[in-house]
Amino acid sequence: MAVHLVQTAVVAVWIAINVVAVLYRWDPYPFILLNLLFSTQAAYAAPLILLSQNRQADTDRVKAEHDYQVNQLALQYLIAWHRDTHGADCDCIRHAEPVVHGMLTALARDL
Repeated sequence: MAVHLVQTAVVAVWIAINVVAVLYRWDPYPFILLNLLFSTQAAYAAPLILLSQNRQADTDRVKAEHDYQVNQLALQYLIAWHRDTHGADCDCIRHAEPVVHGMLTALARDL
């Protein structure tokens, strides 16, 4: 936060000095050096931003894998709970399997 305030102050002072200097025709193109400084800063910042995005993508990938594992565990608990409630000879899960498979296939297509 302090870096942003210092940078903003430097830019404001730079612009003020160059606006006054234009009145005296000291520099016909007063903001060329400022533009060069911003371009240099952008050249250094861009790779850092890309690295940050790559790290975030890696974090998202790990979280998605964790969510998948949690969902698989929840499914196993639901199946066990269903079997305990309805009995081992219940065909509900076998009858629901084609529907669930179709839903998963549709979800995979959307990805």
